[in-house]
Amino acid sequence: MIQTHLTLPEGWTKGAVMALISEVAPHIGLRPARLAVLNYIIGRTRASDWTSPHREPVFFGAQDLAAVELGKTSRQLRTDEAALAKLGLIVKRVAANGARYGRAGLGLILTPLIARLEEFIALRDRLRAERRHVRALKDLRSLRLRHMKRCIAALPSSAIKDPEIADIIASFANWPRSDALLRLGFDRLSAHLHASSELCSRIDDWLEQHGLSSGEPKENFRPFIQNTKEDSSNVKERSAVDNSTRREELAESDAQPSLPCPAPPNLTAENLYEIAGDDLRMMLDVSREQARPLRERDIIEAAWRILPILDIHPSVWFEGQSTLGDHGVALCLLLVDAGRDHPTYPVRNPGGLLREIIRRAKAGRFNIQGSLVSLARRRSNRIGYPFFPNIGREPPINWVPAENSSDT
Repeated sequence: MIQTHLTLPEGWTKGAVMALISEVAPHIGLRPARLAVLNYIIGRTRASDWTSPHREPVFFGAQDLAAVELGKTSRQLRTDEAALAKLGLIVKRVAANGARYGRAGLGLILTPLIARLEEFIALRDRLRAERRHVRALKDLRSLRLRHMKRCIAALPSSAIKDPEIADIIASFANWPRSDALLRLGFDRLSAHLHASSELCSRIDDWLEQHGLSSGEPKENFRPFIQNTKEDSSNVKERSAVDNSTRREELAESDAQPSLPCPAPPNLTAENLYEIAGDDLRMMLDVSREQARPLRERDIIEAAWRILPILDIHPSVWFEGQSTLGDHGVALCLLLVDAGRDHPTYPVRNPGGLLREIIRRAKAGRFNIQGSLVSLARRRSNRIGYPFFPNIGREPPINWVPAENSSDT
C-alpha cells in the first residue's frame, strides 16, 4: 500500500509557507535567529514535496555544512533544531548517530508545518485585523487632535482664566505623542480614545455655552500652548515612496483649509442627520444615543468611519483634508453616501466620485452648499414636507454622475 502524506492546499507553495511563518513568528515563540534556521531548512527542500501526497518535505542536509552556512556552531544548530521540534514545527527523524539519509527518509521532517497551516493562516488573519483596527483608532485620534487644535484656536484670550479651560488645556498637553500610540497596546489606546472623546466634548460644551464656534479662531489670538508635539511644518520632506510616513504627516497636519467648505447655516448637525444616507445615519445613531445633540465632530467622525464601508482608501480623505478641512471632506462624503440612492444617477463608485469632488473643490468648481441644499430638497420631495425653510432660494447642485468618475 502506498503511503500518502499531507499536502499544501491548492495555490500554496513552500515560498508562501515561508512568508506566512515569517509573519506570525513572534506570536508562536519563534525568535528571529531560529526563524532564519527554519527558513534555511524549508528553502532547501524540494518544492514538489510540499504538494505531492507521496513524499514528505524533508531536509537531508548535513548538520556541519548547515551550521557553517548559517554562521553557527554545530552545537548551536542542534539546540535550534531541538527548539523547532519542541515548537511543533519539525520532526527530527535521524539515525542513532544523528546521520540523515535521503534514501532512508531520515532528516528534518516539515510535515508538521503543513498540518498546522490553517492554524497559522487564522493567526495571520487575526493579527492583520487587529493591526487594521489599531490603525483606525490611531487615525481617529488624529481627527480628535485636529479638532482640539481648532477649538483651542477659537478660544478668546480671556478663556485662560477659566478653570475649566485651564484643566482642558492641561489634559490635552498630556496626550501621548502620535508616534507613541502604537506602543500603548490595544487596551491603553482604547482607553485614551475614550478619554479623548470626553475632552473634545468638554471643550465643545464650553464653546457652545459661550456662543463660539470651533472653526473660527479669534483675531490676534495666540494659542495657549505652543505646538511642539505634532508640528508637521518642521518635518523634513521624505521621498514619495515613503507612503507610511507621508500618511502620518497628513493625518497629524493641523493646517487650516485653503478653501472654506461650510454647510448652509440652516443645515445643523441634526439636520444633516436627516438628509444623510443610511450608512452615515447608522454611524451617527451611536452619538445620538448619548443623550446630547449632534455636533460637527460627530459628522466628521461618522464620515471617517464609513470610509471602509464605501471601499474608499483613507488617502482620499487626507487629500481632501488639505484643501477642505475635516468638516469639508465629511460633508462631501455625506453627499457621496446619500447619492447612492439617487433616483437618476445612483453613485456606483463612491471613491471615484469623492476624488472628483475634491478635484473640483480645489479648482473652485464645486458648490457644496448648493449640493447639500439640493440633497435636502430631494429628501423633502420624497417624504412630502420640507426639512428647512426657504430652501428653494439656494443655488442648484453641481452634481457629478457616478459613471463619469473613476477611483484611481
